[in-house]
Amino acid sequence: MANVTFGIDHPVVTVRDLAPVREQFRRMGFAPNPIGFHPWGTTLSLLMFKDNFIELISVDDPSKFGTNAVNGFCYGRNVGKFLERVQGLGLVALHSKDARADHQSLSARGLASQGLIDFRRAMKKPDGTPDVAIVSLGLFLNEEQPDVSHFICHQHRPELIWVPAWQRHPNGVTAVTAVTYVAPQPADLVERFSAFYGADRVVHRGAGFAVDSGCGSIRVMSTDEAERFHGSVGLPDWNGDTRPHGIAITVATPAFDQLESLWRAHEVRYQASPDGTWLIPPEQGGNVIMEFERATRG
Repeated sequence: MANVTFGIDHPVVTVRDLAPVREQFRRMGFAPNPIGFHPWGTTLSLLMFKDNFIELISVDDPSKFGTNAVNGFCYGRNVGKFLERVQGLGLVALHSKDARADHQSLSARGLASQGLIDFRRAMKKPDGTPDVAIVSLGLFLNEEQPDVSHFICHQHRPELIWVPAWQRHPNGVTAVTAVTYVAPQPADLVERFSAFYGADRVVHRGAGFAVDSGCGSIRVMSTDEAERFHGSVGLPDWNGDTRPHGIAITVATPAFDQLESLWRAHEVRYQASPDGTWLIPPEQGGNVIMEFERATRG
């Protein structure tokens, strides 16, 4: 599943305290990479796979809010404002190999943008050698439904991110295969995802729909559908806010049959979904449901 333009690059799990959430994911069988820091005051750790990854992010130093601001927008301050309300699936990054061209293309389709951010992030390689990741972001935050927001992400030095040593996880996970949103009226989000991917890529399912991003599926469920599917573990607590928001990240592993013994050993709670996948409750994943499915070959 090679990543393509606007494929799912990385869902962002935004939490108030990175260390315990990082440990929760470790107990699930992930191997988080070393903790890093953004110039605008946030701290992060990545769960890397071959073509995409999951980012765990928190605020480290709010005094740095404003660094790399564009037209008054600061990524770090945006993270802080989200955490004032809730924790969970705050943003989803979409893949880009040319941020400026892709930003221009999406803007021409009518998607509102907060601009482009270029930044450098100090990091360490697996052997401890220091280096610098160079990144460009194109911001497409959703003003009407702020918790269904996206940005495009262009890694100018991808060899520093997609490090093979960071892609080996005890649970065998190889990819993010879907992100799921809940919405009282899923139809309200069709226009947004049609702008990203084209109306022909929107496939209606029940009251909701799914979109093939080219590297994973974006699913939008009605509240009733989400409760039926995820009811065994419960939905993330959004503090009573019924606006559309992210609820789940789906990952695939060829070691699906070994997950139960791994989780029992680490006291991880899990339940089966109606589709036969495994669901881990949101309180064990940064207020995000983690869904594990069997990896398919070919």
